[in-house]
Amino acid sequence: MPLRVRFATAIALCALAFAAPGSAQDKKDAKDPKAREAALENLKKCKIAKPTIVETDNFLVAGSLSEDKAKALANTLEKTNALARKTLKYEDKESPWKGKLTVYFLPDSDEFKTFMRRVLQTAPEGAYIDIRAEPAHIVDPAELPGKPTDVDLYAATAARVAGEVLKGKGTATQVIPTWLRDGFGRVTVARAEGTTSKRYTAMKSAARLAVLGPKGGKPPALADVWADSKAPTTEALANSFSEFLAYGPKAADFIKFVEALRPSENVAAPTVQAQGFEALGWKDAMAPDAAWKRWVQTGK
Repeated sequence: MPLRVRFATAIALCALAFAAPGSAQDKKDAKDPKAREAALENLKKCKIAKPTIVETDNFLVAGSLSEDKAKALANTLEKTNALARKTLKYEDKESPWKGKLTVYFLPDSDEFKTFMRRVLQTAPEGAYIDIRAEPAHIVDPAELPGKPTDVDLYAATAARVAGEVLKGKGTATQVIPTWLRDGFGRVTVARAEGTTSKRYTAMKSAARLAVLGPKGGKPPALADVWADSKAPTTEALANSFSEFLAYGPKAADFIKFVEALRPSENVAAPTVQAQGFEALGWKDAMAPDAAWKRWVQTGK
């Protein structure tokens, strides 16, 4: 081989060696300029002088919060999203929204109200979510009763997002009741923090007390999980039964349960109690209630 050809070949091989890692890094650090530009423009409409935008693989966190807090929220979102996707058996390229989800975190009441009125031109009535928009977004007022910590607020936001991951699985036409959406979201956040975390252990304790009932008291019926009336134990029951379905003994079949809630020619309005339970092999109406309470007591 002539010297000139050998020299050219060596240069080409070196170029490939350095290009491969760089290409992977470029892919990892890929930005979403359209979503970022839209977020900046929207925050300007709210007169936020120094907007913060932190971008991760799946999210843009936007608002007037500090960069450190935005990164902390983004980390919670990513950890929760990863567990939700794994639980729902998402394919690598499958996503409930197009591009990255922009999370407007607006705990300042005036900023939230201004955003809703000027940007979305709608009444400021709680968290607003539109994962079908381009860019997909959630506007969160970050409201919780009492004196929540920042970590509590981040968990609440991540729970809302996890609920949308559940709703957005597959064709996103399945009928997901509110109790399941919210219960799945809250449980997934807690489990993403760790099953020895303070949040998870507190959730399990509250669920056990709610499901088994106080000493001498009457334990709840399964129907209390989705009852319209709001009792003090409503949230704990929803958390417990959602965890039982998604992470309990039939966790491997949870996706079958979710798919069974999709309307079809034969069933226009599927329900958890009928099609959902049937997909999990429960034909006896009392079977899921007994299995749930046994799981709460024994973990099996």
